[in-house]
Amino acid sequence: MHRWKGHVGRHPLWGAVEFTLAWHVVLVLLAEVILPPLAPSWFPGLGATVVNAVCFAGVWGILHRWGWLRPSGVAVLGRLRRWWLALPMLVVACSYAVAGIEGSTTVVASALVSLLWVSINEEIYSRGMVQQVLSPLGPMRSAIGVGFLFGVGHLQNYLFFDAPLDDTLWQMLSAALFGFACAGLRFAIGSVWPMVVVHGLDDFFQIRSPGAAPDWWQVCVYVFHATFGVWLLRRYGSGDAPLARSIRADPDGRPEQTGALD
Repeated sequence: MHRWKGHVGRHPLWGAVEFTLAWHVVLVLLAEVILPPLAPSWFPGLGATVVNAVCFAGVWGILHRWGWLRPSGVAVLGRLRRWWLALPMLVVACSYAVAGIEGSTTVVASALVSLLWVSINEEIYSRGMVQQVLSPLGPMRSAIGVGFLFGVGHLQNYLFFDAPLDDTLWQMLSAALFGFACAGLRFAIGSVWPMVVVHGLDDFFQIRSPGAAPDWWQVCVYVFHATFGVWLLRRYGSGDAPLARSIRADPDGRPEQTGALD
């Protein structure tokens, strides 16, 4: 584990790719091979909840072992006075609820819990671990890397979960731009938890909506996420550059940590 940590410190881009691949391999193995189908009538989303909770625990353990829980924004609330920056993305997420929510009380409650765990898991691994690994590259390049890897990761829905290819490609684009904006928020706020809320509600309202949003609205959302992410990085990203430079491997493979985002 310490050797991998030293490798990540010396080669952040490769480290981010390797960690992303490892996370997806574990996720697919748990969902498709190791765990039996878990979808009882009283909690249809039990399987997704368990898979994401296990993956979350694994990433948390690595961050703890490496001493990155605070620098990665996972174990802190960040700059509370900047939490309002997440409001525009929260409004966009809630816009998908305009058409209503479909499903029984049990289905809706199950989806809310399971998608909350999805958002926790994905934010901890992507805007937590992967963004921390890429942080020596600087805010803009690391945010682009986070968005790209987050988007490409959704290819698994086509490869392993029977999603149509055209839907998957659009989802990859949407996830990449969403991930880029969330990376900007993480640099600005210093915590992943505002993005957990936004991410969870965005997934919930889109999945439980009775119909897809109009194409023109989806295009507007894509443009917003790209523009908002660039604005956040230009306005707030440079303030975290000293912290990004401080997470480097020393000659023994141990990173020097000179601060925390809180």
